[in-house]
Amino acid sequence: MKTNISLSAAPFGVIGVVGHAGCGHANSHLGFIQDDSGGLSAVLGLLREATGLSLEIAECNVHTGLEDAYFQVKTVSGGEGIGTARRGITASEARLASHCVGKQAVCSQAIAVDCFGRILGQGAMEVPVALQTAIANAALDSFVKAFSDQFIIKEEDLEGNCGKILGTVLDIHGVPVSVMALSNATVGGIGPNEDIEGNVNLYGKKDLSEKLHLDRIPSFVIEGKVCAEPLSSVIKEPTFLIRAFPGDDNTVAAKALLKAAQSLGLPVEYRPELLGRSDTAMEDLTRQQGRKIIEFGKRLSKASTAQEKVRIAAELNEFCSQELGGITFMSNDVHKVMGGVGCIPGTSAVMSLFISREQLQKQVLPTLESEDVKNYDRIICAAVGYLNENLGQANEELIAAQEKYGMTRH
Repeated sequence: MKTNISLSAAPFGVIGVVGHAGCGHANSHLGFIQDDSGGLSAVLGLLREATGLSLEIAECNVHTGLEDAYFQVKTVSGGEGIGTARRGITASEARLASHCVGKQAVCSQAIAVDCFGRILGQGAMEVPVALQTAIANAALDSFVKAFSDQFIIKEEDLEGNCGKILGTVLDIHGVPVSVMALSNATVGGIGPNEDIEGNVNLYGKKDLSEKLHLDRIPSFVIEGKVCAEPLSSVIKEPTFLIRAFPGDDNTVAAKALLKAAQSLGLPVEYRPELLGRSDTAMEDLTRQQGRKIIEFGKRLSKASTAQEKVRIAAELNEFCSQELGGITFMSNDVHKVMGGVGCIPGTSAVMSLFISREQLQKQVLPTLESEDVKNYDRIICAAVGYLNENLGQANEELIAAQEKYGMTRH
């Protein structure tokens, strides 16, 4: 069904939609695995619908070798993006990356996986992460090149990061909606560093967030396609999960997303018990994982046989490339206030798409598909209307939560 989306002349919206791609954030602790481009992909889908712009990848230029290795991706609409690889890019990797040409630069992680087979963060697979970075940045740059008067683009302005931040206002069914898309990406492809994921209003996002009022309006924060608990062990089909912790997040926005998904006949669950903030959760987990690495070192220092050493090395590699993703993506102090998804208290409800453990067993990695993006966008557009009908109540929750956290409102 054709949705009513267009670029708006309004300076800011009364409702917000934010989506990011954490380039390289494929894994976290306790078996959590994801395609973390879902939020960015959903927003790119909305922007394509509003503008009619093609994000087809026209070129993938590669500087191979050990020094200054990078991908440069260009779209047919004039967008350009760069992604660097810390340990270099081989000629074979350049040929693999060329497979991205002709694809729409919407599902950036899925494209990188399609080219290289899989993706890992924490410096384990820098080349696929670098390609994802270039694709995501090129997609964002495309809109500014084509509609410079309607879009604003910023740098992350976060040490060690090279992602882009794009902002505009859309008219969705007559409601002005502030929209932000961002790629959280690290220099060298060693990510993830997502201190400004979600609608966190720090560093390079601060001015743009204030301009679009995203720091003070009820919003939908869109996340990726995930296999994780508490849902993946009990569902039988891909299911949207909505999270908003009462008192910390915006339950009115959550109920709007829930009602929208239900009205469209899409599998959905709302778990209000999830997403609560904790002062020490990230600090505690970081300490626990540090102790685990010490244990690896102790075992290795005592190992004498090749069999022991190689087994420990393999276990350490698995731990660093997967489990450490649960702490590398965010600083302790940011996590304390913004939570694990990056939400300004009171503003947001979070929506993700979960797959079952059974499905993961067959496909190894969750991979975002074009149909997933369409369903995200159908839910968002319907939810805008439901939230707009209850905007007063949503703003009351927002104010109460920000008072709880001692946050001042402009």
